[in-house]
Amino acid sequence: MFSRKFCASLVATSLIVVPVQRAQANDAASFLGGALLGGIIVNEVNKNNQRKRAAASTPTRKTYSSGVSSAQREQNRQVQTALNYFGYNVGTVDGSIGSRSRAGISRYQADMGYPPDGNLDDYERDFLLSSHQRALASANVPPYNQILATQGQTALLRTYRNEQLGIATPTPGLQSTTVTMPAPAPAPLPAPVASPTETVMARASTATLPDFSFGQSAPTAAEHCNEINVLTAANGGITASGRVSDPEFALSEQFCLARSTALAESDAIVATIPNLTDDQIAAQCAGLTEVIGPELDALADTRPSKVIADTGGLLQASGKPMPQLVAGGKVCLGVGYRSDDGEMALASALLLAGAGELGYGEVVSHHLRESIGIDQVSPEQAEAWMALALNAIENGSGPVLGQAPDRVAVLAEAMNGGSAPSGAAALPVFPTAATE
Repeated sequence: MFSRKFCASLVATSLIVVPVQRAQANDAASFLGGALLGGIIVNEVNKNNQRKRAAASTPTRKTYSSGVSSAQREQNRQVQTALNYFGYNVGTVDGSIGSRSRAGISRYQADMGYPPDGNLDDYERDFLLSSHQRALASANVPPYNQILATQGQTALLRTYRNEQLGIATPTPGLQSTTVTMPAPAPAPLPAPVASPTETVMARASTATLPDFSFGQSAPTAAEHCNEINVLTAANGGITASGRVSDPEFALSEQFCLARSTALAESDAIVATIPNLTDDQIAAQCAGLTEVIGPELDALADTRPSKVIADTGGLLQASGKPMPQLVAGGKVCLGVGYRSDDGEMALASALLLAGAGELGYGEVVSHHLRESIGIDQVSPEQAEAWMALALNAIENGSGPVLGQAPDRVAVLAEAMNGGSAPSGAAALPVFPTAATE
């Protein structure tokens, strides 16, 4: 495990762009994830200048001054219209997705059980827009008109969501009735027939059942969190400290909270990176997965301190500034979750832990527990990584991914089997003076 002195030296910042001289000086370390969000910036600046000169003489398609195409703006208007209809008030329908629209999107996502990150993926957008069209066509038809009249548009959207999950919509006004029927006349005894076992054996002797080997698809973070968020919404909210009755479910909720925070932090840093497209950023993050491959392979059966030491040594040998590597790890963690690449997300969390951000051991623990981005479930290793993260927070390491005291308390309680850690919930006992 890194020494406290070493951990203290790894100061994390959100600066991902370094001066041209620094980037050029680190060409020798370009093997690390394709220079990890820093090595090609100089080239991109030059290419961007060439593009600007070419654009001055080449006609281009007309776009709005904000850089948003007319097609995208029209889609944004449809999203805003649908959000307003279902009660997530985003204000004026202008095709510009600002902070108010993001807040409305987050409320919609939370209600539907999606990660409330304020950014719609294709599935979330399609469901919202198709539900809006469905509401315009069916809101006056029973039973949807009763739901709309008594509970409002948001309840109507939840009804559509429930139907999608296979939960039938009750029809008001229909009551079950009991009808007494006359007793049937005794039926004649059937002729003797072969027993079911005999019949099955006879068929088996003349036919062969299909026998195929099917591959089992690996779980993804998005699928896992979609399911967990739906159950959380049905339970009335996130499990709180002191109320952990299902430790596994509480840990899954905390994983999905950390994932949502990672997505938001990644987007914030990406917005500050000049002259890099999303594809270029994703390509460099894919390189990170390859470079940290040996450390990823060791996760299932190697103690956390050894994996962290090996990863830290790799980062030090790269020659790149540690703050830049930390920022790059945060970017790639979000990219991994956004693209549902569990291995990329796990590699990014491991990079951050190796850089001294030991709170990210929580993310490594969740991946090991749920077998996301790794081939096998490792309960013992998952517990060890979570203990490392909680100990680091307790000893003064800066919290990450929204590890506020209440969230840390739930993590500790869930890891303790659903009860508060020893001494955390004990009644105060003080010595008293002896009475005569």
